[in-house]
Amino acid sequence: MLSLFSATLLLLASLSHTTLADQLPLSSSTLIGSIPHLGFGTWNLKVSHSNTSDAVSAAIQAGYRHIDCAAAYGNQKDVGRGIKEGMKKVGLKREDLWITSKLWNDQYGFTSFVKGVGWPADVEEGLNETLRELGMDYLDLYLMHWPVGNAPDGTLDYDYVQ
Repeated sequence: MLSLFSATLLLLASLSHTTLADQLPLSSSTLIGSIPHLGFGTWNLKVSHSNTSDAVSAAIQAGYRHIDCAAAYGNQKDVGRGIKEGMKKVGLKREDLWITSKLWNDQYGFTSFVKGVGWPADVEEGLNETLRELGMDYLDLYLMHWPVGNAPDGTLDYDYVQ
């Protein structure tokens, strides 16, 4: 089944107008470098722990150099294992990949921010948890997953500035 998955990854890459190796230079490319045109998303990869790790490893072996993950997907530990396995099999270093993750709503702290407490610590805690789960020292890009915070009672807080 993994070979079918690998073949599907290669087929999808060959059908697009870009290749897995194509890079988009960033405006300050001398300092930051470039981001791969195509990325491998890890949403809904949770059939099993090994399935997730195997899929991410296969993506790296197939040529993907951008892995997109998020705390909300609940699979970052398995994604991290797959990244390590894929890098080992292909002979890559961490700096050869672009890793993106996302901060989930319950750590934006919009309500706390408006009141002047907690917000930076919530974001830093979310980032540190993501780094621990992935087993990495850094991310190349860290995004707000969805720009809506959670209110203290758990409901969505659409009113950012009260």
